[in-house]
Amino acid sequence: MKKKWQRILLVAVVLLAVAGAAGAVAIHRMTTGKLDHGTVFTATSGELLVKPGQLFSVEVSAHRNWGDIWSVAGPAPDSAVVQTVGDEYVQSFGLDSLGGANGSDSGGHYYFVFRAAPNPGRTAVTLHVDYRDHAGWTYSGGPEQTRREFTVNVG
Repeated sequence: MKKKWQRILLVAVVLLAVAGAAGAVAIHRMTTGKLDHGTVFTATSGELLVKPGQLFSVEVSAHRNWGDIWSVAGPAPDSAVVQTVGDEYVQSFGLDSLGGANGSDSGGHYYFVFRAAPNPGRTAVTLHVDYRDHAGWTYSGGPEQTRREFTVNVG
């Protein structure tokens, strides 16, 4: 009887250790999104080279629970060069974010999806987030943390 309880205790300790270690790892769930993201660009700014007709997206990391609500900023991209397909937020998850453990979440990613026009061209795409006061502090990450500016070259 004593050995049985020792085994149960050992298994419980091992499971807790594995769960604690795995909690630090976030798994990005691309497959749960409703949109096809096409080729995903993760750069924070710069030039995006795409082929005519190509489906592509720009990925931005965010914590929506903290107020990170990204959108396409004006002026809108030239519709003769790229068509906006849509955008979506896909939450990452890890054991630490299940049920809000530790009072936090592991964040997620916004995907802004576009389709390149059939003909060559060039346009600007700017993504923006209005930062907020949160728990008495003001975000001071600077403009590189609140704007993402890209030049899309279709060719």
